Order: sequence, then structure tokens, then C-alpha cells
Amino acid sequence: MLLSEWWRSVEKWLSRKHVKQRMFMEENNKGPRIGLSDTERFPLLNDISLLHELRQDEWAPNFNFMSGDRITAHHLQEVEQYALNIRAARRFWDENQQPDWLEEYWESCTAEVPFYKYRSGEFRSQPCITREDIRRQPWLFVSEKAKLNDLLVYQTSGTTGAPLDVLFDPVSQACWLPQMQSILDEYGVFIGEQGRKVAIALICSQATTLTYASLSTYLNGAGILKLNLNTAEWKDPSHPVKYLEKYNPEVLTGDPFAFMALLKLKPGISPKALISSAMKLNDGIKEKLEGYFNAPVLDVYSLTECRNIAVSVGNKYRAIRPELYLEIFHPEKDEPLPYGERGELVVSGGNNPFLPLIRYRTGDFCCLKIEDGVPYLEDLGARKLTIFYSLEGAVVNTIDISRKMTSYPLSGFRLHQSENLSLQFEGWTNEDVCGQISSDLLDIFGQVQISIKLNSAGSDLSEKVVAYTSDFSSLGSR
Repeated sequence: MLLSEWWRSVEKWLSRKHVKQRMFMEENNKGPRIGLSDTERFPLLNDISLLHELRQDEWAPNFNFMSGDRITAHHLQEVEQYALNIRAARRFWDENQQPDWLEEYWESCTAEVPFYKYRSGEFRSQPCITREDIRRQPWLFVSEKAKLNDLLVYQTSGTTGAPLDVLFDPVSQACWLPQMQSILDEYGVFIGEQGRKVAIALICSQATTLTYASLSTYLNGAGILKLNLNTAEWKDPSHPVKYLEKYNPEVLTGDPFAFMALLKLKPGISPKALISSAMKLNDGIKEKLEGYFNAPVLDVYSLTECRNIAVSVGNKYRAIRPELYLEIFHPEKDEPLPYGERGELVVSGGNNPFLPLIRYRTGDFCCLKIEDGVPYLEDLGARKLTIFYSLEGAVVNTIDISRKMTSYPLSGFRLHQSENLSLQFEGWTNEDVCGQISSDLLDIFGQVQISIKLNSAGSDLSEKVVAYTSDFSSLGSR
């Protein structure tokens, strides 16, 4: 098949994939259809008996998906080399300078990536790209050197913007593990302890999400779990705790909502560390988690588009990836701001041949400071934890709200909850979906008072396309 024909087929598939996937999950609650065998998912692992054990355990949840890293011998060499580089990095670049690799990276993008091919000039003269550029035509960001048989697709939930299909290859997908290990190095924590079958468990607390048991080739076949604490996805309400206690994962990852739900269960497990992402972790939740688990709790700033970027150190975030170049731009102009000024964080680089980034606007705002050659993000305003409550007093995860809203032609929306639990919704669309949105919100929150205002699409929006606000300042404040 010619590359242009492949792009056309991918365009059709990407445009239909989200609606079909949502309908299938809602009607069958089984997630996307399975297309690979376990042998194809783990070509280097001769013994996958642990995978079967994790799936078939008497206390296992009703897993609705199958996942594998598809790592080959060549892929593994690349991941291992990446791990050496990121864990050895000491200096990234100095103030008012660019990293040595940047111009060469830019030149390779103009030579190999269709979206950048017709641009001219040096890197410093290039305009920014946005989430909408990637969402609209993701195939134009695929490097000609990318191997199409390696294609992996991940869809964001749209927590802070419209849902987005992000393309990866097995190497860039697997490199989240070395990125995580480079963070844990600072705390003397090593992933891959013999005698513990499960290395990492991603904890969720949502109405519905994909769940699976998997293995990591990079970690010599150790288990990787994605679990949803929603008891509807388990055979018995006691099983989440029993399953976690049996396999006692080395590291827990998740968001603040999931970790607070986990605390309520009081599992007898001993993780070496907890890593929170997706939304900002506040100090109160961090202290509770550290007190109960007696382990470091780390707040990581990440994007689906390029994985982990920085880790919280005190009141700022330290960059962890030497192959990502960070800049601060004016929010409304393609102009980099002077050193130390606050503006929109812009990212270039990465190691994903399916999505090379050149000045990608993150939609998040901060100041950038360089200390001993290492970038730090200060006053980072990204994915702040917003608390919502249902009429029954249950905490509502914003991810569940975002998922519901993806079925409507909204170019953006804002949702606020007042202290009396009433909701104020404002959206941008050219269709009358007021009744449907109200119905979905009532399904999530119960019979609370709802006011809805719909504006014509194309009206001016603020920094975030999707914004959540609430009168409740913290979990337990109601």
C-alpha cells in the first residue's frame, strides 16, 4: 500500500474510531475489540504464565481489555539506551541557550515529517503548533522513518480539552518506565525487585475505563496492572483489596481521586512509591498518602502527547527529560517571552517518530527558570484538582464528566458547582444539545439544580478549552 493511501485509510479510521469505540463500550462494556494474540503482544517473553495468573486469579476484576508492549529485540535495545541517557543526564541547557541537539532535530523534521516539510528557516523562527493541529490531521505528524507496523494509538479522555488520538511506537510508549525510574532514583527506589510479581499498578476510580493485566518486557516480564476501584467492575466488593494485597505492587500510579478512593479501602500493601499525575496533587492529600503508605508520593507533570515532563520538587517542578526543549510563549502571539516571565509552556522534541513536536503549545502556564543547566517550572497552573460532589455526597471525577461530553459537538465548555451542589454549565456549539447535556449531568450528579448556557461555536474562549471550577476547595470540604 502506498503511504498516501495508508494516510487516507488512517484518516477515515481516526474520524470514526472514537464514536464507534464509545458506542461499543456503552452497549457491551467490553472496550475495543481484540486484534492481537498474547504472543504478538510480547514477542520476547517466552514465559507469560504470570499474565494468565493475573487475569484468572479468583479475586481479579472483570478485565475489559488486553494490552502488551510489542517490544522486539531492537526495540528493547533502544529503550535500554534511552534509560541510560535519561538516568545519566545532569545538564540540559543553560539560560538563554538552546540544547545542542535542537537544530539537528528540527532539520530532521523538515526532511521527514509532512507537517513541517514546507517550512523554512531555523528553529528559532518557527511558529507554534496546537492540540487542534494534531487532532485534525495526526497522520501529517508521522515521520517517514516511522515503521507503520509499529503503530499504537492512545486516546486521551479530554480532561482539559477535546479528546485526542495520539500515535506512538513501542519504544516511545515503553520509555515511560525509564522516565519513571529516573524520578525514583532520587529516592533510592528501584523497580524490578525479585519476589514481587507486579511492578506497577495504575489505580483508577471512574465510572468506566479500560482495565487490563499486562507484562513489561523492559522489566523482565514483571506484571503491569490497570485497575478501576469501581466495585461494579469486580465480582465482589471485597475483591479489590484482596487482589491488591495478594500482588502488592511495587509502585502505584494514578490521580488524586483514585488515591483518595484507595485510602478509603485501607489495603494492607507496601508500595515503594506512589506517583500522581493527570491533575495537580495538593499537600493535604500528599501528606495523608505518605502517612498511610510510609512511602514517597511524587507529583508528576505529564502530557499524553509526550509523556512525563517534570516532577514536583517543593513548590516547583524539575524537568526530567533532556530530549525535550521547553520554552515560555505569549499566550496569544507566536512570541517567546523574556527569561523568567510567566506564559504558556511550549514543548519541542521527544523520541516518538509518530509525533515529533516542534513548539507544541501545552495549554499550561508557568515561569521557566534554569538552575545548574536544569529547567524548572515555577507557578505551574496545570490541571488543578477540582472537587465535585453528587447529591449523595460521592466525589465525582472530572474524567467521567469529560467522557460524557465527548459525544456532543462542543468546541469547549465550562462547568461550575456551587456550595449548594447546583451546577452551572456553559458550552460552545452550533447545535441544540441542552436537553441531552442536562440528562447526562443528572445521571452523574443526581437530581441537583442545573443551569445551561450554550453559545455559538467560534466565540472567544479562555486559556483552557475545558474548565472545571467548584466552591469546594478540597476533598472532604463538604
